[in-house]
Amino acid sequence: MYKLWAKKIKTNNIIGSIVVKNKEELSLDEKRDKVFKEICAKLDLSVPLWLKKHDLEFSQFKYVTFYPHDFVDEVDFDKLEIELIDDGMNIN
Repeated sequence: MYKLWAKKIKTNNIIGSIVVKNKEELSLDEKRDKVFKEICAKLDLSVPLWLKKHDLEFSQFKYVTFYPHDFVDEVDFDKLEIELIDDGMNIN
């Protein structure tokens, strides 16, 4: 299972939070993109620009932060944090 946790943060307070899962048999990048778009839809946000710096941050730390300048539309928060909770690759 692939699971991302998204948090909308304003003045250091979480003003919105959601966890989205994907159980489909897709590549990790496809799962990430699909879950990321679902998060934005559920939080009623435009999908922010995913730049190379976001790729590097996410691949290194399993965590990425988007700021208002990453969105095409205006947003009512200071940042959107996305964290990988489970990538489905855990071997017991």
